[in-house]
Amino acid sequence: MTALPPTIRRGFTLIELLVVIAIIAILIALLIPAVQQVRAAAARTQCMNNLKQMALAMHNYENVHQAFPPGRTTVPPEHSWTAFMLPFLEQDNVFRLYNVNVDWNHPSNYDAIRTYMPVFNCPATAPGERIDDTIAAQPACGDYSTVSALKTYVAINCFGIPHLVDPEDPRILGALVKDEKSRIRDITDGASNTIMVAECAGRPSLYIVGGVLGNPNIAGWKQGGWADAGAPFSIDGSNEDGSVPGGCAINCSNNSEVYSFHSGGANVSFADGSVRFLVQSMNLCVLAKLVTRAGGLPEEVFPDE
Repeated sequence: MTALPPTIRRGFTLIELLVVIAIIAILIALLIPAVQQVRAAAARTQCMNNLKQMALAMHNYENVHQAFPPGRTTVPPEHSWTAFMLPFLEQDNVFRLYNVNVDWNHPSNYDAIRTYMPVFNCPATAPGERIDDTIAAQPACGDYSTVSALKTYVAINCFGIPHLVDPEDPRILGALVKDEKSRIRDITDGASNTIMVAECAGRPSLYIVGGVLGNPNIAGWKQGGWADAGAPFSIDGSNEDGSVPGGCAINCSNNSEVYSFHSGGANVSFADGSVRFLVQSMNLCVLAKLVTRAGGLPEEVFPDE
């Protein structure tokens, strides 16, 4: 009887298997940062698109009313600029729910202000819908607002104004002001040199450098609803611990300052409808000049270019 040839078993040795696993692990480790970078770039692009939509809405409003809307109204009924923008952002359904004859946070406006609005939310801030549960109205959050003016620290250190005896001094006012509409000719620095809407993301939580939750006891901060009449802010600079005032212009605190969850800077829209990314190393006084409608032109507008 002829003996059968020995069976040859084919397979990986343990060492070969471990090598393959190690290679796969290395490839995954290399892939994850690339995926994160792609996601971050996509979020930044979508954020810029949101600001572009708002800028176009502002100009459509201006075409109809011959002026930009007030940044906020403080004489009852109180409203934010966002409420006036709804019809021009193709949000007629929400605008029909919104009662302009009462304050923004009146119970009759709850259905409107609790509506999640993707255009008012930066995808880099946090996934999903957010609400401001620090107040009774519990409005849906927003990450963008107008920059109304400069506060004392910036006014003194950047413009030499010893004290703000005249809160209507055009050197400290932003493109949109409270309680009155602004015309393009009021922006004497030029529409392409004046910020209209900026990121102030993450509210009502208080964030400091690197997206770290700050200590809410160091200062008060503004609420975070997209329709909140108190959301427009005035800059005073901040410090890395989130305290104000200070010398940091961007991404040190979202306590009434320009702040985003993008790496290296924040997005803003200008009064001419353009959208730009400002680096967080920008000098505070350069930002102050870009914020004000008549504060003069900075020598170096975009240090990143």
